[in-house]
Amino acid sequence: MLEIRSHHTICLIDKSTTVFRMESKIKAIAVTGTPGCGKTTLCSKLAYPVISVHELAEEYECIGEVDVDGAAPIDIEELSQSWVKPTELTLIDGHLSHLLPVDAIIILRCEPKVLKERLQSRGYSKIKVDQNVEIEMMGGPWPDILDDKRPKIESDSGIKEWIESGCPDVTSPFDAVDWISKI
Repeated sequence: MLEIRSHHTICLIDKSTTVFRMESKIKAIAVTGTPGCGKTTLCSKLAYPVISVHELAEEYECIGEVDVDGAAPIDIEELSQSWVKPTELTLIDGHLSHLLPVDAIIILRCEPKVLKERLQSRGYSKIKVDQNVEIEMMGGPWPDILDDKRPKIESDSGIKEWIESGCPDVTSPFDAVDWISKI
């Protein structure tokens, strides 16, 4: 039997060349990481529909008023319960996206010095910059998903191929970037 994968349709061709189609169960892929690590940039380069956690929170009325630091708090638990998963493959862009009931997770990381420069260029306060750099140093989203069984990849390259191959689980917490050991 020959297996041919194209985007998210898997065609199995047997000896009589009968084609069976199996649609992938992967419909929602979180693109997560510390703010400033490149989530939105990556999503813009991939040829898949994208929706941000912020847009979902607005759509499902799970967002609060803007805080002093310019961010609006998202009730991620309420959003997780209210959200209807897309019927076609969609990237969910946001640093809280891994907390939603998605099918797979792309984890982006950024060298802390580069991250600090990016956040400063966005006009983030010193406290907000320091907090986000510290979160990145401590593993970004990894503490939230240590025991998570969904397929994961920590990378900013080969993502298209990973998606097209059905999102195999290729990264464990033991493979994650460890910035502290590089100090």
